[in-house]
Amino acid sequence: MGSRRGSIGTDATIRLWVLAGGRCEYCNRYLLEDDYTTYTYNLAERAHIVGAIDTPGSPRGNDPLPLGEREEAENLMLLCREHHRLIDTLIEEHSVEGLRQMKRLHEERIFLLTGLTDEAETLVIRAVGGIRGAPVEIPPAAVLPAVRADGRFPRYRFALAGEDLEVNLRHLPAEGNADYWTVGERIIVERLTRLREAQDSIHHISLFALSRIPFLVAVGFHLDDKIPTTIYARRRNGSGDEGWGYDPGADPVDFRLQRLGGPDDNGVALAVSLTAPIGEEVINFAGDSAVYEITPDGRSFGRDLFSARASLDAFAEVYHRFLAMVEERHDQCTELHLFVAAPAPAAVALGRGVMRNSQPTLVVYDRDSGGAFAPALKLGVQARE
Repeated sequence: MGSRRGSIGTDATIRLWVLAGGRCEYCNRYLLEDDYTTYTYNLAERAHIVGAIDTPGSPRGNDPLPLGEREEAENLMLLCREHHRLIDTLIEEHSVEGLRQMKRLHEERIFLLTGLTDEAETLVIRAVGGIRGAPVEIPPAAVLPAVRADGRFPRYRFALAGEDLEVNLRHLPAEGNADYWTVGERIIVERLTRLREAQDSIHHISLFALSRIPFLVAVGFHLDDKIPTTIYARRRNGSGDEGWGYDPGADPVDFRLQRLGGPDDNGVALAVSLTAPIGEEVINFAGDSAVYEITPDGRSFGRDLFSARASLDAFAEVYHRFLAMVEERHDQCTELHLFVAAPAPAAVALGRGVMRNSQPTLVVYDRDSGGAFAPALKLGVQARE
């Protein structure tokens, strides 16, 4: 004799809607509005994980879950019609444990996001430019998982709803053109000026930047240092599946500062040798300047040095120590010549770490078409006088 099917009560239905946040627990579709007409319409269906009855025709109904518990919210998923039919048709592909995990992950996300307060909001900024002629993109969808992993949510305060603040450096004059660097910096200044105009309403900034090194330093320099900011690193795992954010399990990297040579009474140059050793090149190029170098401490050069969030903090601490030493030992220095072979977060930190009104102007170098160092940008009060 087959078992009788129970009925889903009002309390279980209300609880399920709240837990699911009114969205399909399979595809996250909003279930109170038609996608095409935008009419208000109930598109939700209550689907059983373990079938309502234990007869052969009930999907996953042979599970030992007692019949009295099968109409409770814990055994139900809020789904759109398409995915309700899918899980009850492709039964082998949708096991009890698999559906329970899908339900759990969705409801945990809803609980987290609906519990966030205004203090957890962040303004997303993407700084994007071509690198040696190759177009670069940072899709908005790629940055959201990193923001959410930090317990924050994006609130877009600029332009149209859903738009972040993008610093678009993809359409500059051709490289080698005399205006290439100045036009790029002008765009950076124009876009980031909007932050200063609205800073009282911004609690936090999430920065995702990928461009030429001098532009990244300029982004850090012109970014308002009064607003708490997270600079995100691009993850590289070698499989082509790249994302953004930090690995909680990665070991932090320390950095060391060393002096390579030169007198105290001339210029000062800093070689940031993280992805490749460039100190010897800088010594040969900088002439009589005092040359310093920041390198990984006990680690090989590479692009994965900032897998751990603490690595960027350690790098910034060494850089700040260097700037303080320049003020003390090279108090006549008016220009700091900066040569950088480093991942994007370090380049941004180099610009962000300078006190604009009291420390030397940054002269940021890049390699020209022949591979030689050439000055690209000057960043500082004196550079604008």
